Amino acid sequence: MIDDQVHFREPGFTKKGSIYTESKAAVAGGVTSYMDMPNTSPTATDIKSLENKYLLAGKSSLANYSFFMGVTKNNLEEVLRINNETICGISDDGLYFDDDEGILANYPEFLEKLFSRSTSLVALHCEEDAIIKENLNRFKKEYEENIPIEYHPLIRSEEACYLATKRVVEIAKKYKARFHALHISTKKEVELFISDISVEKKRITAEACVHHLWFSDEDYEKLGSLIKWNPAIKMDEDRKGLLEGLKSCKLDIIATDHTRPI
Repeated sequence: MIDDQVHFREPGFTKKGSIYTESKAAVAGGVTSYMDMPNTSPTATDIKSLENKYLLAGKSSLANYSFFMGVTKNNLEEVLRINNETICGISDDGLYFDDDEGILANYPEFLEKLFSRSTSLVALHCEEDAIIKENLNRFKKEYEENIPIEYHPLIRSEEACYLATKRVVEIAKKYKARFHALHISTKKEVELFISDISVEKKRITAEACVHHLWFSDEDYEKLGSLIKWNPAIKMDEDRKGLLEGLKSCKLDIIATDHTRPI
């Protein structure tokens, strides 16, 4: 199996996990290849830091590997220098695009620049920050800092996911760019993707994560924050919709988003 989205903790957070320990776990579970995200310390947002991760993996990884380069508002020219033959793509996942707030999916002007110039695969987490903030403030007025966990999918809502994913898909289509939608969590989002051509010919692809395929909002009462992820676990209808999306090939791969908290 290939896991296209993991967050190993090397360099910078090896007390949580290292390339060796996490690749060992991957191989034990039948995963022979992985693609790691850039939110290490230092972040993989320049060629030198990215090359260092490859050197570390060459010494300790027990599985095949590739690494995403991180994209921020300040490193577009550096991102455009990557070698697509050796680096799996570009991503903001696990990073804040704009200092300490916001993700790239909410910056259409920068997306236009990136998709119009880059030939790399761009893998993005898509949620609408403004909608999430509005929902959060509404629940805070009623519950202050003690918002019940079952409201998490209402804060990080279907609308927040769908509108952000739709925006990125439309811009990617405009430039015939390569875009991969990370951890799709709603049935509605699945309809943004196509199944009438082979994955090898697709310019736009999408994934579902194991946890979104297994759990639903019905599980919050029993499991609480143990199933608190972003994007949130949604309704059972969404879980079933993701499974159907995989069966119909509108979604192309299953990922783990494997991580250990920083």
